[in-house]
Amino acid sequence: MPGSFLSLQQQRVLGSIGRLWREWGGRPIAVHAGGSQGDGARLPLGRAVSRWVFAQGIRSWAVAAPLTMAAKVDLTTSTDWKEAKSFLKGLNNKQRRSHYFTKDFVKLKQIPTWKEMAKSARIQQPEETNYPKDNNLNGKISLFRGDITKLEVDAIVNAANSSLLGGGGVDGCIHRSAGPLLKEECRTLNGCETGKAKITCGYRLPARFVIHTVGPIAQGQPSSSQQTELSDCYKNSLKLALENKLQTVAFPCISTGVFGYPNEDAAVVVLNTLHNWLESNKDKVERLILCVFLEKDDEIYKEKLPKFFPIDPGEEPPSSKL
Repeated sequence: MPGSFLSLQQQRVLGSIGRLWREWGGRPIAVHAGGSQGDGARLPLGRAVSRWVFAQGIRSWAVAAPLTMAAKVDLTTSTDWKEAKSFLKGLNNKQRRSHYFTKDFVKLKQIPTWKEMAKSARIQQPEETNYPKDNNLNGKISLFRGDITKLEVDAIVNAANSSLLGGGGVDGCIHRSAGPLLKEECRTLNGCETGKAKITCGYRLPARFVIHTVGPIAQGQPSSSQQTELSDCYKNSLKLALENKLQTVAFPCISTGVFGYPNEDAAVVVLNTLHNWLESNKDKVERLILCVFLEKDDEIYKEKLPKFFPIDPGEEPPSSKL
């Protein structure tokens, strides 16, 4: 790439000289110049050509430099996570897509809000709810069943273990999809305590960042302290999101797998935590996504969401009004 870049620059500079020569034509071998030369002063042709070529060369370099940088950083082979992280930070989503581990990524606009889903899926509103209806909050949350590693959002949350070095379940999937640089950056974080959260680059993931949090291990009925720790996983992840000005965040089901937290109990903690957080921070984020993988979790959230994020009467299907 450096060779091709030099050739490209040389061609552009030589082309600039040619244009300059054609523009001069049969004019005198001197040009008028302003500035320090004074009005009406005449520059020797050699100096004028040098200035022209220098300006054209700078312009060519500015255009070609990003291409050179892109070639320098190969996320599949690089061993320098700092270099890769710095490189990715300067790219927009469109530029980053060539580095994704998958071409089958999911854009935010493909994920309906809870407000939209409830209407299209004809979700029925229960008579008793935990909170009053709030259409603004209903437009800030989504339920999505699928692969969290394919979501093109600002950040996905990783249900990690305390080492942050990868494991089973969603943790392993995220590390495999992001590539080895994720683990290299995680090595520098010195682990994470239960209920806390830490943030890294997303590397080859469509998500720009990964927020790692460690949920409680609850084999059986969770204690009140474990409920608090699970809630803290979401609160501290969102705290990092705000600190890093992240607008779209996707959460997996934290602690419900091998950590043994009962799925229904976890959903109650999650929905209560997110509703309370959004009441105070709804203007600071665009979307919070509950990303589930199992049909069981999808059914649980569809059943419980109307209690925590009630549907507006205008959105209720006719059957729910009978």
